[in-house]
Amino acid sequence: MTKTVLIGIDGATLDLVIPWIKKGKLPSFAKIKNEGVHGKLRSTTPYYSAPAWVSMVTGVQPGKHGIYDFFRTDICTKNIVNSRYRKAPAIWKMLTDEGKRSIVVNVPGSFPPDKINGVMITGLLTPSPNSNYTYPKELKKALVPGKIGSYVLEQVAVDDIPKNLTARYAPEKLTAQINNMTISHGEVTMNLMKIDDWDFTMVVFRGTDDAQHLLWDKKELILSCYQQADEYVGKMMEEYPEANFILVSDHGFGKPKKYFYVNNALYNEGYLQTTSNPTHNMNTLFALLFDRFSRIIFHLVPLQKIVRSDIGRKLVLSGSSQSGIDYSKTKAMYHSVCSRGIRINLKDKYEHGIVDPKDYESIRDELIKFLTNIKDPETGKRIVKKVYTKEEVYGKNAVNDPLDIIFDLEEEYSAQELLQPPEGLKEIFRSSKNKLSTLSEPGFYDWMGDHRPNGILFMYGKNIVQNKQVNASIVDIVPTILAMMNVPLSPDFDGNVLTEAFKHPIKVKKATKKKPLLSTKELQAIHQLKKDNKKL
Repeated sequence: MTKTVLIGIDGATLDLVIPWIKKGKLPSFAKIKNEGVHGKLRSTTPYYSAPAWVSMVTGVQPGKHGIYDFFRTDICTKNIVNSRYRKAPAIWKMLTDEGKRSIVVNVPGSFPPDKINGVMITGLLTPSPNSNYTYPKELKKALVPGKIGSYVLEQVAVDDIPKNLTARYAPEKLTAQINNMTISHGEVTMNLMKIDDWDFTMVVFRGTDDAQHLLWDKKELILSCYQQADEYVGKMMEEYPEANFILVSDHGFGKPKKYFYVNNALYNEGYLQTTSNPTHNMNTLFALLFDRFSRIIFHLVPLQKIVRSDIGRKLVLSGSSQSGIDYSKTKAMYHSVCSRGIRINLKDKYEHGIVDPKDYESIRDELIKFLTNIKDPETGKRIVKKVYTKEEVYGKNAVNDPLDIIFDLEEEYSAQELLQPPEGLKEIFRSSKNKLSTLSEPGFYDWMGDHRPNGILFMYGKNIVQNKQVNASIVDIVPTILAMMNVPLSPDFDGNVLTEAFKHPIKVKKATKKKPLLSTKELQAIHQLKKDNKKL
């Protein structure tokens, strides 16, 4: 059986990749484009990393796997999700059940690691370096120079401020950090591939996402991050010329001209109430002062060391842009910067819920109408492209309690969760103003680049057609890989096999309910015998 390699390039977009290919800047991408398949990969709705990567590895839409955001959607507080909330099996578990062996490195949302026939090192959303983020657990001890290699672990939320300030005041330094992370993950993956008898390997290079969020107007720096990923794609293709390679991204990227402060808009309309005036409270004052003195803080304070300490991590994760919301008087709120979703504060569902269930539909209809009619005062055009109910996006039987309303914005706009005046410190002294601004050009706490719905798809292998454009959905990847590996497909998949990508038809098997002949533990024991005296 031919080995298969799935490489994630987080946030990669054809808008950048194709022009750089034409200029000879990305030789590995160019080889795959010319000798394989390339096209757009449609992301989830909304097109953000948490639901998208989980759909990528499960082959089902978020309504079935239950991951809608980096943070839980069934409670009001900001609790980070993990793989235990995932209600659908990932591809590495499906392959384990068929006796096939996997290497999985740095996939967002994969912590805690599954017990699989193979090895796993989890990625984004791993709580801290002190966590047990490898399977088997002993592998963690080998993640040092001279063995498997050192492993750079990202920490969601905790690293956001240090990254933001580095991008602002030392962009070349941030680029170097991103590329060092790519090198770390590339080397660890390749070292595992060399010593393991694998059938499937997956690695995600996350740095391109950070680069595009924070350095969008510095394309040469972003290019260097793509080139670092391109280099490892080339190394793997050279090392395993018989393997099938699939390159994907969870979403695309572009530049927002303005940010829509969703909670500000809900506050202005009375749907959201605060414990104090959001233009004058301590949270707003602290945020605005931090903005004003950020250059001094960056140069004098070891921020990364502080926020990654046990105390710093707790402070960052316990703090929230929504900490000033008075839930006992709030009907609806925007969940997070990554959700594009609004929660209705129902009685008997949330601790401080106030909306009677009988009023749920009428309030939801009000909110949909309100969002649909919001206009940019400068252009007079509506900024919300489409508003959906949760049933329309996720289905009536969606698991893990998705948000009540999902919306999509016109391309030149993005969404912000902060509940504060975007104008800065001067707004604090304008006490006569009763309403908060809801639209603003990207500011200190906003990303310079943000997500777009179409990511990338590149496929390469002996049975892959040459130089053909094939567009697909993110849920098509798992069914296609399983079909390539002669593994039966679950009837639960929302995606399809990309049959048009192959020179010769591949036989698609349908799954039965038959249990695997051997357990994961038994497969591990057999594999250990095969390895003889090889040790990590």
